[in-house]
Amino acid sequence: MEGLKQLLQKERGIEEKFPIFLKTVKLLRNVEGYVSYKATITEMVPIIEEIVGGYEKDKELPEEKLIEYVQKYEAFWEEYMKYQVWLLGSKEDCESVRKLLDYSKVHILGVGTIRGKKIADYVIVCSSVPQEELNGIRKQDIVRFDFLRYCSWQISMETAYLNMKLRKNLESGIEGVVTGMSHEQRGINFERLDGKFACLATPSQDLYLDYHKFLWVYEDVVKKREGNINYCIIGMNFYRLWYDLSLSVEHERMLCQNVREKYLHHFHDKDKELQSYKKDLEICGALMVENYLEIDYCTEIHPESIFEDKEVKEPYRKTEEAYLRDSKEVKKIFHKPYPFTFEENVGILERFLKFLYRHNIKTMVYIPPFPKVFNDFTSAEMKQETLNVLSELREVYGFGFLDLSNSGMFTEEHFADWNHLNKKGADLATEFLNDYMKKIWGKVF
Repeated sequence: MEGLKQLLQKERGIEEKFPIFLKTVKLLRNVEGYVSYKATITEMVPIIEEIVGGYEKDKELPEEKLIEYVQKYEAFWEEYMKYQVWLLGSKEDCESVRKLLDYSKVHILGVGTIRGKKIADYVIVCSSVPQEELNGIRKQDIVRFDFLRYCSWQISMETAYLNMKLRKNLESGIEGVVTGMSHEQRGINFERLDGKFACLATPSQDLYLDYHKFLWVYEDVVKKREGNINYCIIGMNFYRLWYDLSLSVEHERMLCQNVREKYLHHFHDKDKELQSYKKDLEICGALMVENYLEIDYCTEIHPESIFEDKEVKEPYRKTEEAYLRDSKEVKKIFHKPYPFTFEENVGILERFLKFLYRHNIKTMVYIPPFPKVFNDFTSAEMKQETLNVLSELREVYGFGFLDLSNSGMFTEEHFADWNHLNKKGADLATEFLNDYMKKIWGKVF
């Protein structure tokens, strides 16, 4: 604090020093009501009383006590000049956020209910709180960590895990990518896939996210790291051209990608919350340790134990009851009377293929295997229209095409459910992919 050192300057008189001393004490009084400063204030009060008593009795300032006061005040000032933060939310969530803060920059002023005048640099909302409570702290600078956490991993913990693995893959270097949905993510054994491929496929992902996620990875690998992407496998099925995640019942999954791609397509339900999203990310970046959202996710969830080994021990068995139940699910995903979405997705797919073609990236469109119940209730019209589109685009862009959707090599024992391969199926599909890549690209990876 300006003037603090003047208290120890011998050339300054007592009448000049005492007002400076009182000015420093006034600041202490501003924080004496906060528990976080209670121990510091308690230690300093007897020293202050002796200094004031010495002045009032003998018009002297005890030198030893002034030195002690300045030393303790400097420690207080260092803490006071950090970001003063208040945590708001449940006890458990506030405790989680405590572990993420960078205490070289942050001082926790308090935890729990807060009202009245501005007292903190930032109030971090750690979990859902009633709107009336938020209304009562409008004078504060509010950081919605609860929303950042929601977007980062609470919507889809599996997508968050895949994003974390993707980052690690990019750091170690890649030469190709696979886009698509959970069919590709779970239905390919990436450890056995020839070449260094990164999985960009995540559950419920649409072609729009395929394309923008690829562009983000291309920017990272080629532009920032000066590496190369030589191969791209685009996952496809016979309803994907009619599917738009941002307009589906699972549209909030778009928020999982917002940290990175910052594209939400047609999803606008959270526009109000997203207005402060970027600002809150920047503030948390200053207040918290590096990779704080990933640390939060790993600490709270331990995702490796949940997602690393998803092998289904029992193969999919087609009982009459299961066949009837699953047929309804297949009919549901093919009920997509969305001609405008179809037109938009064809355009997105062509832009994607054109980008790959222009950048000399070898490309394959891959349709994974599906069980009998899926193929029995696949829309014949949508299947044919998809094949027609791919045929026309293939004439222009010359990509490879592998369709295993109705391959007789895959039986019930290769599937985990009505539309996903199990580990045995994923291993077999990966063998087909490896053989086909060698055939069309003439490369032993």
